[in-house]
Amino acid sequence: MKVRSFLAIVSALLIVGVFLAACTPPASSEPCMFAANEDLTVYRLPDVSSGVFGTMSSGDTYEALAQTADGWVGFDPGVAQAGNVGLARHRWILLNATVSPSCLANVEVVTLAEVQADVDASGG
Repeated sequence: MKVRSFLAIVSALLIVGVFLAACTPPASSEPCMFAANEDLTVYRLPDVSSGVFGTMSSGDTYEALAQTADGWVGFDPGVAQAGNVGLARHRWILLNATVSPSCLANVEVVTLAEVQADVDASGG
């Protein structure tokens, strides 16, 4: 009888474990928005030696679409960019903006090499 009770408990725990393992927390449906604290230089790539795209004015707000490990944030500037898709469409600022730190936890981390590969593939 003890063995049967023990097996029932172990079976129940396994079933619960399988159920919990199949549950994944929902992805954040809220976009990660940031606002510039001051006028910022916007670059074509996450690299200060890349071409300058323009300036983001203090108070401008955009959605963070990608980030690099060294503090760059990529966003879609909302202007026409013929042929640019994926990371090639992003423009980049060094993070000097108001953003919730937990917000960036859900933003894809990319490398300069990955961005450059998309730019090259887009002919830019």
